[in-house]
Amino acid sequence: MTVAVSRVSRKGLTTVPSAVRRAVGIEEGDLLLWEVKKGGEIVVRVERDPYERLRGKYRNPELTYERLEGEADRLLEGEAIAGGGAGHDDSPG
Repeated sequence: MTVAVSRVSRKGLTTVPSAVRRAVGIEEGDLLLWEVKKGGEIVVRVERDPYERLRGKYRNPELTYERLEGEADRLLEGEAIAGGGAGHDDSPG
């Protein structure tokens, strides 16, 4: 089991500790899906970089990173809502 600590900044930012990144193979571009459970437990799942998974599979010039990222965001939001997750909420406190 890997346990690590990170601090949340005034702006709500944090760094995923290197030990955690290595343990689960988190790489640049991966998405983190945050789920808040009853009692305050937080579960973070890793969604591999959708662009990297599709690279070379399609030759469509309209298939841009931004378009893929937007589609990935929509899919993740749909899964979070369907699974009873908190979804995306930028509201303070």
